[in-house]
Amino acid sequence: MACGALKFGLRQNLSSLLASKHQSSVNKSRLSPPLRSWHASVLKTDYRKVVDPKYNKGTAFTHKERQILNIIGLYPSCHRTEKEQLFAVYTNFKAHKTNLGRYIYLRALRARQERLYYSFIIDRIEDVMPIIYTPTVGIVCQNFSHIYHTSMGLYVSKYDKGHMTHVLNNWPETDIRAVCVTDGERILGLGDLGANGMGISVGKLDLYTALGRIPPQYLLPVVLDVGTNNQQLLCDPMYIGVREERCKGEEYDELVNEFMQSVVKAFGVQTLIHFEDFATPNAFRFIKKYQSEYCYINDDIQGTASCGLAGFLAAEHITKKPLNEHVIMFAGAGSAALGVGNLLVKELLSRKIKEEDAVKNIYFIDVDGIVTKGRKKFVIPDIKRFAKDLPPEKNLEKLVEDLKPSILLGATGQGGIFTEKILRSMGKNHKHPAILACSNPTNKAECTAEQAYNFTEGRALYASGSPFPPVVINGKRLTPSQANNAFSFPGVALGVLCTKPHTITDDVFLVTAHAIAEYAREFAPNENALYPPVKEAANVAFHVGVAVAKYVISCGAATIYPIPKDITKHVKDYQYYTDLGTALPSVWPYPELARLPLPDRDEEMECAD
Repeated sequence: MACGALKFGLRQNLSSLLASKHQSSVNKSRLSPPLRSWHASVLKTDYRKVVDPKYNKGTAFTHKERQILNIIGLYPSCHRTEKEQLFAVYTNFKAHKTNLGRYIYLRALRARQERLYYSFIIDRIEDVMPIIYTPTVGIVCQNFSHIYHTSMGLYVSKYDKGHMTHVLNNWPETDIRAVCVTDGERILGLGDLGANGMGISVGKLDLYTALGRIPPQYLLPVVLDVGTNNQQLLCDPMYIGVREERCKGEEYDELVNEFMQSVVKAFGVQTLIHFEDFATPNAFRFIKKYQSEYCYINDDIQGTASCGLAGFLAAEHITKKPLNEHVIMFAGAGSAALGVGNLLVKELLSRKIKEEDAVKNIYFIDVDGIVTKGRKKFVIPDIKRFAKDLPPEKNLEKLVEDLKPSILLGATGQGGIFTEKILRSMGKNHKHPAILACSNPTNKAECTAEQAYNFTEGRALYASGSPFPPVVINGKRLTPSQANNAFSFPGVALGVLCTKPHTITDDVFLVTAHAIAEYAREFAPNENALYPPVKEAANVAFHVGVAVAKYVISCGAATIYPIPKDITKHVKDYQYYTDLGTALPSVWPYPELARLPLPDRDEEMECAD
């Protein structure tokens, strides 16, 4: 019995010892690094480079590409074509119930897959442009501090004075060819939004690529953060900008001047500098100061001017009435309206019309009423040329009734000021009155398309800054035009970047206006439309780009060499395309190269001796 107990004890101890050794070996195997069969000579692709938004194709990587790039398993097994990816994006886009939600979704897509993002915009431009541009971009800018999550552009603050070149050089891309900058003081019709204005710089450059097909790596959105006078933002703990009142005077001018010089130092003299949403007095000052020294444009003044004049040229064509015989009234005397007025005068002067005759039928109305010669002070000197020898009058309805304008352009930021009485008066006096309600966003429009058509019996030539749906009048479906700067600035930028002039004259914007109007006539010769449909915006941009490039080359301002014989092809070759293509480098066969025989070992020794 004792012997049996001893055997039982030995078996138990042995079992425990074996179990302990097994557990120890298991623990060691868990602690030791796993064995890999990876050969030391195999080069493994940097995963971070593959998923860089510029290169990332997502599920569009083929299985061969995934294996060669060592990303097999990092994506689900399915392989989607670009068409299938676009369908998935559209489904997700439509699933969001608000425009702000759709904007945020698209920003996330842009941060993942750059080419798919632009491909989607191009494919669905009518659906997407109101989200990435007006009117939703206004809501975006108002909420930008709350939705900010990653870098979309560069913030240059007042505290960077003396070091702006260093800040610009921090941008990851080095070959920058266009910069869109705002100081946020006058975002759309929403006022001072400070650093939240980044949304407008990003939106403008997105359209450079989506419509002008300008490669996105060449573009840099910037906010010049000099503070804000918006008390709501200053009291918002989430505000992302400089929490001080906006600097002004000499300090402000020095900051802007250093920024201009720093762009040239960082990126070169041919860098296009696009000013956006600066306050009206500053915008006009800076055009005079920088237009002849830099490759510079101000879209609020010059881009709007070319777009507005294009609408006037279309009205001239439709009504068969020379432009100088139209009575043209501007409600609003800010940068947009004054820009159109000045370019209109330049157009009439080019037709050999004297300046006094050119301005005779052009009227401006601002917050103080009609602009008259009796005014003691003109806040913006440019408006003085339009002052009339008339008694002061503030009532817009009375002015329309008395002066009988055939073209009425609103750029007031005051929704609904084109009343029923005004619209009926225009319809009574003219067969096809042109009514352009240009203020953005939608709720700031001077009148809706429905109002304009209803109160003119469907005869109005209507256009708005933000989109309005079609209207049915007497069984006829009327589609309103959109007087959108997107018809002008992407094409201007494309033509400029293809030809690299050192400066940009106002004549470029005359060329742009005629190109837009020409495209509208050719696209729909039998329709009373002031502008082409938005779905044609990319084709308009290319048409404008070619026209601008031809003009810059013809006047000797281009600095490219050699001058291309086929300018259309030259512009097309510059453009960015979203085709995914292969992610692998090209390979090609090489012949077997001749070899000399190596010496054997004995011959090696003899040579050594």
